Amino acid sequence: MLRFLAGCAVVILFLGAIVVGGALLIGWRLARDEAPGRARETFFVGDEARYWCLDLKPDDKGLAALFARFDEINDATRRKMFRGTFLESFPLPHRRARLDDVAPLTLELALSTRGEPSGLPLPSGWAARGTFSRGLFKVRAGLKLMRYLVSRDPAKGGTFDVGGLTVTELHDEDAQLAIATVGNRVIATSGASRMRSVLQPSAAPQSARLTELRALREKVSIDGEDGWGFVAPMRLGGLSKPIAIGGATAAFDLNERDELVFRVIVLDAGSIDEENAFRGSREDCTVVASALLPGVPVGAIEIDGEGATRGDHPGIAFSGRISGVSTHLAELIGRATELRTRGRWGTPSATPPPPSPPPSGDPRSETPSAPTREGIPTPGR
Repeated sequence: MLRFLAGCAVVILFLGAIVVGGALLIGWRLARDEAPGRARETFFVGDEARYWCLDLKPDDKGLAALFARFDEINDATRRKMFRGTFLESFPLPHRRARLDDVAPLTLELALSTRGEPSGLPLPSGWAARGTFSRGLFKVRAGLKLMRYLVSRDPAKGGTFDVGGLTVTELHDEDAQLAIATVGNRVIATSGASRMRSVLQPSAAPQSARLTELRALREKVSIDGEDGWGFVAPMRLGGLSKPIAIGGATAAFDLNERDELVFRVIVLDAGSIDEENAFRGSREDCTVVASALLPGVPVGAIEIDGEGATRGDHPGIAFSGRISGVSTHLAELIGRATELRTRGRWGTPSATPPPPSPPPSGDPRSETPSAPTREGIPTPGR
């Protein structure tokens, strides 16, 4: 009996070693870096019209306060949802939003536009990059599993190689997406051609205007800032009275008072747009801030002082703030969730559908008002 039990233990240990070794091998292949030592990509192609960079740090007091407010909003929503039910007194478990679980984390988004004869810019491409320090193995494994599933159906996507790096391409009727992992970075672009341009070495030359806008970051920086961005030379505002700028660079910081503080430097557009040039008034500053903060209501933007002023740098600078950031983010997430739910379950929208045409009384019509054809058909006339 002892020999039999010892033999069973040896077999179980052997099978367990095989299972553990196989799991480790599969996990290593899924989470390993495909291109170790590869130089950092340039990311900027040269035609970027807008760019944002969000840098999350675990010791940032403003971000920690924002996560705490999100927990309070979630608790209040949960209590309101279960009020009056038998679940109200149950201590339901829920996850807390912890900044340490995601930070340090850097997110970047660049949008490119092309001009039209009407003067309105139209989007022509985009690129996003996330630099992770936590959960990187899970991200790599998830992307590789997605690549495997996509490659099984060529109609939905495939893979291609860029300098020894495997890129996954997803395409649908109206959209395309390319994803790649490089070291601790995940890159997504609007297509395969833009991915090839983004993955160029960082030594690739950039336009003079783009270099100037990036150089202004030091002039516009805020102590403990959480992000920055820029807008390329363009016309902003309405069609009746647009504002021409030679570009703008901004820095953003979220403080403990639930305020998003920003500072912006606007470059002159030149003498060719002297009539619609940026004057530095509060209205002009609000228009530029709206371009740098898309999705934020204009009424929520507060400009400091009387507008922009000149300093020891090229261009004109102004500052401002947005109060109640957590409330605005909660409303934005709620609207996005509602729209997604409507699209998934077919909930009717608030806009009523157009009225249907009046029914026809022609017996030959296929409309519901036509008589039901039953029995022996009537011979042709």
